[in-house]
Amino acid sequence: MSTSAENGAVDHRTSKREETARRIMLSAQRLAMEHGLDGFTMDELAEAAGVARRTLFNYYPSKVDACLGPPIALPADAMEAFAGGGPTGNLGADLEQLAREVLAMEQPTREEMVLHRQLFQIPRLVEAVHDRFAELAVDLQEAVRTRGGEQLDQESALLVIRLLLVVFDTAIDASIAGDDTPLPDLFSRHLGTLRRLLS
Repeated sequence: MSTSAENGAVDHRTSKREETARRIMLSAQRLAMEHGLDGFTMDELAEAAGVARRTLFNYYPSKVDACLGPPIALPADAMEAFAGGGPTGNLGADLEQLAREVLAMEQPTREEMVLHRQLFQIPRLVEAVHDRFAELAVDLQEAVRTRGGEQLDQESALLVIRLLLVVFDTAIDASIAGDDTPLPDLFSRHLGTLRRLLS
């Protein structure tokens, strides 16, 4: 098999895996909204998502994980550029670019955004999201440390992540309200507003 054919096969498998993970996540979210987090079983989730129970556990070990979906994956090439001091050399601008790359990876529909907003009123999901972002803050802190010159302790890194989340939530709210601007551009617009307010 040629290298391009092998790459095509890997891309197809990756795409199929991502589609299955997304289908399971959306099924879990719908079930959680209809019945509550404790109101359905993993077997019922597998049936709703159209996958075998074993397949379900290969993707997500719990209903909470299924509702949250795959962990946020910072693009490796973007993280490498960021850790190396790029792409602009300005920490704020580089954090914005990193966030835009994450947002551009997958554009949720308006319906999905509304569902996410409703789901994250469930205390166990809020706690799980907090834990995930605490892990992300550690990764960000390490990337900033390797840039050299700039220091960011864990508390500051977590604060930066939380500020970026507030901006992201504001962009989501605008999108839900009917603004058709692409999510990365909405994010940048609201981040610009925050910068002006804090300057």
